[in-house]
Amino acid sequence: MHGPLSRFCRAISGNTEDGKDLMNDTLLASFESFEKLKDTQLFKSYVFSVACNLNKMRFRRTKFRAEFNEKELHQIADGGKNPEQITEFNLIYEKILVLPNRIAETLFLFYLNDLSLEEIQRIQGGSLSGVKLRLKRGREKLVVLLNTPEQVKVFLMFLTY
Repeated sequence: MHGPLSRFCRAISGNTEDGKDLMNDTLLASFESFEKLKDTQLFKSYVFSVACNLNKMRFRRTKFRAEFNEKELHQIADGGKNPEQITEFNLIYEKILVLPNRIAETLFLFYLNDLSLEEIQRIQGGSLSGVKLRLKRGREKLVVLLNTPEQVKVFLMFLTY
């Protein structure tokens, strides 16, 4: 769980250092309140929920939105992929950061961390149909943001990867 949580924290926080801080705070808060968790089978969803909530609190406090930084993006992307895949990921990641926070968060949870729709629903709250709608709208908005047919093709490859 460490790898997916680390990637998720770095992705939603906007940079590596804030991602590390967010992950540490998330783990600390999660384990401090572990005894209060009614169903330990849901711990993974609970940890991602804590990360989302802590990030929202930080965002509200600072009102800061990090700008795209290509160096940090390479640290988020899995180093085991070939350069072409990393370039494709960079393009899509840059466009996802432009989307509203909740939609971007849903896309990251679904595609980057391979969480199920039910797990995302538990993390973000709301209804299952709301999660599906955010995924649908996120895909549609990304297709509009991608400028060329080649970029759309890369995005479609990313969806099926």
